[in-house]
Amino acid sequence: MAHFILIPGLWLDASSWSRVAPRLEAARHTTAALSLPGDREATLQDWVETVVRAVDASAEAPVIVGHSAGCGVAYAALDARPDAVKHLVLIGGFPLPNGMPLLDEDFPESKGLIPLPDFSAFTAEDLAGLDDAALGQFRASAVPVPAKVLDDVLQLENAARRSVAITAICTEYSAADLQGWTAAGFAPTTEFPLLEKLNYIDLPTGHWPQFSRPEDLTEVLLNTAAG
Repeated sequence: MAHFILIPGLWLDASSWSRVAPRLEAARHTTAALSLPGDREATLQDWVETVVRAVDASAEAPVIVGHSAGCGVAYAALDARPDAVKHLVLIGGFPLPNGMPLLDEDFPESKGLIPLPDFSAFTAEDLAGLDDAALGQFRASAVPVPAKVLDDVLQLENAARRSVAITAICTEYSAADLQGWTAAGFAPTTEFPLLEKLNYIDLPTGHWPQFSRPEDLTEVLLNTAAG
């Protein structure tokens, strides 16, 4: 049995795992789906500390699962507790290096909050697998992101994070794409060559597999925990 800590990406909260967490629990695992602080004063460190507290509260070394920008948050939590984590899973995102923001892109903000942008801001590859109904549900449940979170940069200092088993689930891009970006020195991927126990898994779909392929994503997570 494993304990999964599920970290959402931008504009998502714990409910984004509602089609994954019950399936993990049906397989006799436990889950903690997190909602990250959403008030306008929240910082990136507040987000990281939320995950660290969930790790500290776990009765066993957990599997941390990050989605999208949540991968950077997950990796920072791993940096804080490398000896307390069984496995790190990155879905559609990267183990961002020290000094990098979660997202190097500007979105309009209002009163310190960044609402979910129009879906035209995303690529067709990002949106693959989501029909109009799914996009409507996504927008209805979306939560604004505190602007301060994206203004901050990650602060990593413990090289032991690189010794923990890490699985990169490639969704709107392939493992071959990711390896090519890494070889080319694409800044967000520069930690990959330093990871000692790295595995790649292709799950072809859009950027949100917890919406477009929840059953298959769950199966990948179960196999990762078993492996």
